[in-house]
Amino acid sequence: MAAPPRLSAPLGAAWVFWLLGLLAAAACLPAGAKSGTRPADLLSQAETAYSQGRFGLSADYYRQFLAAEAEPPRLEAILAAYGLASEKAGRFPEAAQAYERLLSRFPSGEFAGEAGYRLVSVHLAAGDGAAAERLAGRLKAAETDPGRRAELGLALGRAQWLTGNFKESAASFLEVFKGGGGPARRQEAARQGVLGSLARLDYKTLAALQQSSGLDFPGPEAAYLLIYQTASAGDQDHAGALADYFRRYYPENRLRAQVEAVLQALAAKAALPAPAFGIEYDPRAEVEVALKSQAGTAPDQVTAVQLPPGGAAVAVLLPLSDRKGAGRFAREVARGLELAVKEQAPGQVGLTVLDTGGLPEQAVRHFNQAADDPRVLAVVGPLLRDEAAAVAAAAGRSGPPVIVISQAPELPGSGPNVFRLFLTPGHQAEALVRHAVRTEKHNDLGVIHPDDNYGRLVLAAFKAEAARQGARVTVADSYSPKNPDLEAVASRLTGGQGARLASSRQGVRKVSTDYQAQVACGILYLPDSPGPVARLLPLLAFHDVTRLPYMGSALWLDDPDFLAGSARYLQGAVVPAPITELSQRPESLRFFNSFQQAYGHAPNQFAAYGYDAGLALIQALGQGAASREDLRRALAKGGQTPGATGPFSFGQDGEYRVEPALLTIQEREFVLLREPGPFR
Repeated sequence: MAAPPRLSAPLGAAWVFWLLGLLAAAACLPAGAKSGTRPADLLSQAETAYSQGRFGLSADYYRQFLAAEAEPPRLEAILAAYGLASEKAGRFPEAAQAYERLLSRFPSGEFAGEAGYRLVSVHLAAGDGAAAERLAGRLKAAETDPGRRAELGLALGRAQWLTGNFKESAASFLEVFKGGGGPARRQEAARQGVLGSLARLDYKTLAALQQSSGLDFPGPEAAYLLIYQTASAGDQDHAGALADYFRRYYPENRLRAQVEAVLQALAAKAALPAPAFGIEYDPRAEVEVALKSQAGTAPDQVTAVQLPPGGAAVAVLLPLSDRKGAGRFAREVARGLELAVKEQAPGQVGLTVLDTGGLPEQAVRHFNQAADDPRVLAVVGPLLRDEAAAVAAAAGRSGPPVIVISQAPELPGSGPNVFRLFLTPGHQAEALVRHAVRTEKHNDLGVIHPDDNYGRLVLAAFKAEAARQGARVTVADSYSPKNPDLEAVASRLTGGQGARLASSRQGVRKVSTDYQAQVACGILYLPDSPGPVARLLPLLAFHDVTRLPYMGSALWLDDPDFLAGSARYLQGAVVPAPITELSQRPESLRFFNSFQQAYGHAPNQFAAYGYDAGLALIQALGQGAASREDLRRALAKGGQTPGATGPFSFGQDGEYRVEPALLTIQEREFVLLREPGPFR
């Protein structure tokens, strides 16, 4: 068997079932035979326990079988299965012994490539960095595939970190990071590895790395740690000089605030704040999660609901073990979906949660697995762009309907089986246009956006909806996200006249509050995150843009500190909300209360999307849908579902349709301006 393109990623369910099938055939017994004393019965019990997710018990049976049968048929496959069961049970030394025996007996065998790659991860999870380093280095030297070399480089960095070779681990991680390409999961893992290594380097090594990196990663991070180490030694003058260097060369870096906090603590002779990154890094944890994640089963954080007799099965594809942050959102989706089933269809709908790991190919394998099971009537997920696009392409025009919870722009037009449940940035822009034209009676609209894929998508949606509403986009300006010249943007909006007029009136330039410079639009949309918007707003005010109404992005809602400095510029601004606890709709109130009671914390928008996906499917089933085609037709009819996010439906293109809740800004708070309603 050829080695897989990923290290320590869970094997596909089809591969596992094929392996177990081989073993059952070799034992001449069907899987699930009653236990007995014969070796063949032990093998059958091992297979049955594995298929039930009882990996520890499965490993026990495999061990007993191998003790009773020294040279059974298909020994290589049995050792591979024994290793898999042991690693899924978290018994990593036992898994290592199984894989090492396999490689010793069958160095060129069918499972040798897979076993070698998995053995590296097993050594890492067991904390045996030296063994992992030797094996990863040997495999990497012989590997020609760029993707597999990168994965082995990542493993090599982890092994070097475990052995305390932090300079070497930083170099290995940095090689993977700078190599680029591949899944975002790998890039983020390499980045975290670099940070975890930097935090343990001495001053001299850090200084050399900072000089060689310059403005690029990890130059700023190394500079911050140099300041931190100097401050820890109590050298205030040296720390101040290094901080001046940081301010000069990294003025916009996110670590700037942490640098200032360190200096303030040093000046006050107080305890320094904890380092900004790297101290808690330990690669064993993420490797262990990857080894234990098993196709077809859910992690401990999510309860899988078994299929009731005669009920409907729903497969849920989520990146639960994704290491770049999507895992926490995935768990909220699963919880929301589970809550909908418990409330609305107890004993009628079964959920099977499948971990995609954030990997498109794994998501497609899980989808195909679900499509091959006639009991599965629908699929919910995935989340991330690449895996969502891949599953949508696989769904096509056959198989179960899929409710994808993703912003992926590729989804519209994927086929009649694909439905999206997500308030995308484009949807937000369209809703704000409708509000500006229909409610606020503006016909001349303006937008200032970042010049990147996100900004261009938002601009296209904004212009298209304005045309549908009979309005005009009379201002459309942009700025570079990396090096934004926001002063020039503000000046262009007024033709540079606002500041000049005010200066001539007052002599010394002051921001006016009773004068509005002439601009070419009646309302201005600022679809960006709080950081750039907070820097742009005072510049607009400097140019006498003081009474122009604003519209903003739902991203503003994610920063609790945004209004502290920007509220004075944004009074009356309008922002769309995917979900809001300010809503007084009975459906929203019930969802917030039930989720809080069930899980001990307030739900976010991802929990609401999971809940609403469940409601849409349950509603269709309640209307008599008994097959995949029935469900697809019911979802495509455009009927409203009274969801937590609002009374939503799906358009002919499968898109989520709702008039989202709108919030406005009063003083320093967001307040409800409009409840969510049916799409108009």
